[in-house]
Amino acid sequence: MPSPTLIIPEELMHPSRKEDVLNFLLEAPAERKLKAGLLLGWAQEVGLRLRQRDYDYVQSSALDA
Repeated sequence: MPSPTLIIPEELMHPSRKEDVLNFLLEAPAERKLKAGLLLGWAQEVGLRLRQRDYDYVQSSALDA
C-alpha cells in the first residue's frame, strides 16, 4: 500500500507498526500540526484508531513545542 504522505516509510504502512510510526514521528524535525497530520493520514490509510496520547507523544518534540 503506498504511503499517503510520502514521508512515512513504506515499511511502516501497516497497523502493526504503530509504535514504530510514533517513534519515527517523535524524532522527525517538524511542527506540531504537521506531525499530527502525518499521524492522522497514516492511521486513516492503515485503518487504525488513535488516542489523544498518541498525538501528544509525537508532538512533544515538535519544533514549535
